[in-house]
Amino acid sequence: MSIFKKLFSKANEPQENFSEGDIFYTFFDNHYHFYKLLKEDIELDTYHVLTYKPVAQLPNKDKIGELDILVYHSPIAKTGFEGTKFFSNSVLTDNDFIGYYEYLRQTQNIKELVSIANKYYKEAHRLTDLKQHEKAIENYTKAIELIPNFYEAIDNRAFCSMDLGKWTDAIEDFKLSLSVNPKSLLAEFSIGECFFKMGDYKNAIKQFQKAIDIDPAHQAPRDFLKKAIDLDNEKK
Repeated sequence: MSIFKKLFSKANEPQENFSEGDIFYTFFDNHYHFYKLLKEDIELDTYHVLTYKPVAQLPNKDKIGELDILVYHSPIAKTGFEGTKFFSNSVLTDNDFIGYYEYLRQTQNIKELVSIANKYYKEAHRLTDLKQHEKAIENYTKAIELIPNFYEAIDNRAFCSMDLGKWTDAIEDFKLSLSVNPKSLLAEFSIGECFFKMGDYKNAIKQFQKAIDIDPAHQAPRDFLKKAIDLDNEKK
């Protein structure tokens, strides 16, 4: 019998409650069927689980991470399991949530996506304050993958690249930011600053002029424009 047909073949009595990160199993068809609880939807009385491939023998607890994954995410009613037994608890990783995040995107659960993206954003901001820019970039990227038009995260990821001297990466991110937030003075000016740092004064001049066109009263683009023009003239 199919594992999911078994789970949904009848309404079972509720089993013991598990916490997020708990690994539990059932036994049927002479195999152990393991699940990791990713999220609990209390309102719908549903578990969002990662499902491992069934095994014929009960593994050691330190070997649970070596089990092959059958399905990265399934929403299953808590009454859909029969004879569950707690096995262990493990730290949930970003890889564990691959299927769950895709489920949120497919179901357009914007509220939950925004909540998770904001958690990554806040963690990235904390890491930036600690000068851990590479790790911050990783977290900003996770936020952007969940909410592609999260231009604040895109801008901040670009600033991290600037702090690392990765000017080209920063420019690409600011351009991405402009694609979702056109006429951004911050992005246009920052692209100019990247070109300026690279010694590409001609492109820097163009960018600073774009920034001035957006906000003629802002002094910073004017100051940098003058510097870029002076340095470009020195090169001639």
